[in-house]
Amino acid sequence: MMYFLQPKLDALRACLIAWHEEPLSYQRHSLEAENHPGFITDLHRVRLGEGVEVYQRACMALDQWEMFPSWSSVARLQPKEQVVGQIVAMVVQICGLWWVNPCRVLRRCDSARTYGFVYGTLPEHAECGEEQFLIRHEPDDSVWYVIRAFSRPRHWLAWLAFPLARWWQCRFVRDSQAVMVKRTGGH
Repeated sequence: MMYFLQPKLDALRACLIAWHEEPLSYQRHSLEAENHPGFITDLHRVRLGEGVEVYQRACMALDQWEMFPSWSSVARLQPKEQVVGQIVAMVVQICGLWWVNPCRVLRRCDSARTYGFVYGTLPEHAECGEEQFLIRHEPDDSVWYVIRAFSRPRHWLAWLAFPLARWWQCRFVRDSQAVMVKRTGGH
C-alpha cells in the first residue's frame, strides 16, 4: 500500500487486523525448491562471529525484529517473536511516498542449530514472494545470518521502477546484515 503521508500507528493496527484473512499474493512455493519460475531468487549470508553467546544474541535480535534497518520499521500487533499466522508490515519511505508492505509469517525454521522464520507477501505488498530470516550455528562454531528470498514486483510502480525497487531490496539486505553484525558484536 502506498501513502502520501506517514501512516499513523492506529491506522496501521487496523490494517494488520483487516489483513488477517487476506490470501498470499502469489501461488505458494517453497524456498527450499531449486526453481521459482518468474521470480528472482536471492541468498545472502554474513558471518556474525562464533560461539553460543553470539548465536543466542542473534536469535534474540531476530525475535525482537532488530534485523530491520533504521530507515524502516515493522508494524505488528505482537511485540516480539514471529508466530505462524502473524501479520506484519514493513513501513518505509521511498521517493517521498510511504510504502506499507504486509506479510504473513508462514512457518518457523527452528532446530538445534537454526533459528528463524519465513514470511510471505499479501496482496497490498509492492512485491510478491517469500523471505526467510535465519540464524545458523554451524558445526565449526561459526554463526551466520542468512536471508533467502524469491520475489518479483507486484505493484505497477515496482514494475515501472524495477531497477530502483531492486536497488532497495539489495540495500535492505546490506543494511540488515550490518545491523545484525552490530547487534551481535560480530566482526
